[in-house]
Amino acid sequence: MLVLFLLGLTVALIMIDSRRESANQSSSSASSPKPGSDQQLPQSVQHDISLFNPPQPSEKPSPIPALIEARQGAGTPTLPPISLFAETPSQAPQPKKFSSLFAPFGRLIPCELVITVDSSSIDTPIVGLVTEDVFHHGQLIIPAGTEVHGTAQLDHARDRIASNGRWTLVWQDGEELNVSGLALDHDIDPSTGTWNITDGSAGLRGQVIKSDNLADLKLYVAALLSGAAGAFTQTQTTAYGTYPLATLQNVPLMGAQSVLQDYAQQIEQAIDRDGFYVRVPAGTQFYLYVTQTLDKNDAKIGGSLVQTAQPAAEMPARTPTPAPTPSTTEATRSAFGPYPFYGTPPYRYP
Repeated sequence: MLVLFLLGLTVALIMIDSRRESANQSSSSASSPKPGSDQQLPQSVQHDISLFNPPQPSEKPSPIPALIEARQGAGTPTLPPISLFAETPSQAPQPKKFSSLFAPFGRLIPCELVITVDSSSIDTPIVGLVTEDVFHHGQLIIPAGTEVHGTAQLDHARDRIASNGRWTLVWQDGEELNVSGLALDHDIDPSTGTWNITDGSAGLRGQVIKSDNLADLKLYVAALLSGAAGAFTQTQTTAYGTYPLATLQNVPLMGAQSVLQDYAQQIEQAIDRDGFYVRVPAGTQFYLYVTQTLDKNDAKIGGSLVQTAQPAAEMPARTPTPAPTPSTTEATRSAFGPYPFYGTPPYRYP
């Protein structure tokens, strides 16, 4: 049986091999071209194409030359050719020329308050008078008795009123001059004539005044009663915290505690806002520190109105004013020495 199986397998293999050879021969014969059959080869086709020549526009004479000739014949003047010029650079601003009546930067002008300045009404202006003549190179720049006007400002210091920015000097003849400067304290010991350590510090030094002397006591009593009401309130402690009990005893205590807390808060806010204020009385001495160069020729009638003031060139020229020599009856003695005033405070002028 084994021999028969091997023989059958051999015959099957021979038959399969013969069929594979016949299939290869048929595929090779199909792929090889037959003699005389048509083969598709690339061909180039060439056609005659005529070029497109668009018609050229007919040239018409421009009417501008004819129009120009017609205008020239009619006597119309011809316009000149346009010329371009480079812009000339603007000239640098010329520095200001000061007159002989000037004082350099940083002059300390001794002044004295005419009206009381209060920080509770910060809109109150600062009005003072110059107490000493200001000279420079032997020329009188600011005479004693000249008015100074400024505006008050709040200062971080508890006992000071600040003032810096714009000041206006008003001469006795009505001329005005706007300057920039700030007010400094003038602290001098009249008995020894020496300056104290705060002399020249910024701001006007005044007196600190309490608006309500019992405000602190009221705040203390309100806070004490509010704490006592909270101590007598019945509470219950749970896992979520401590809560007041809804009993008849707790109702008035809780109401009183809430009212007292609000009252204490109102008193504290009033103390912070209006509890203290600074008052600088009239007659206080101070310095006006000028942070610019003073030129007396810039002073003019209506000088505070910068836009409507007349230019300085239209004002008449001045002659240097000699230093005044006050007599005994016309002089008023102060901590700075004698200076000319007419009468006694409030300084009345003729």
